[in-house]
Amino acid sequence: MTVVYSITAINERLEGVIDAIDGGGSNGSMELLSGTTVVSTISLNRPCGTVNGGVLTFSGTLLDPSAANTGLIDSAMVKNSAGTVMISGLTVGIPLTTGVDIIVSNGLNSTLITAGQVVAVLAAQITGS
Repeated sequence: MTVVYSITAINERLEGVIDAIDGGGSNGSMELLSGTTVVSTISLNRPCGTVNGGVLTFSGTLLDPSAANTGLIDSAMVKNSAGTVMISGLTVGIPLTTGVDIIVSNGLNSTLITAGQVVAVLAAQITGS
């Protein structure tokens, strides 16, 4: 039998995720990865997001003014201010991509990022279960 949580329970779990990311002395971060290489790091707001209807939506302007490395972004993770991974295995795509957790833009409609390039997260959501 499959376990089914109420939206209230899912929302509470996702609020706990926000608390874990925001815990500590400063803001958490979102790292965009090419394999295991961090291509871009984006500082998160505090609070890092909101929860509604079983979905955590990261909020604020999510921007890296200068990517650290060159690579094809294929996943992402979220860390708290101490550098502890709170969420991993997030999927990444570009506008018009469906079924991904994070939509990015580098001005070229590609997930290929070049070091020094501006990287913007246009949308980032996690659906709870």
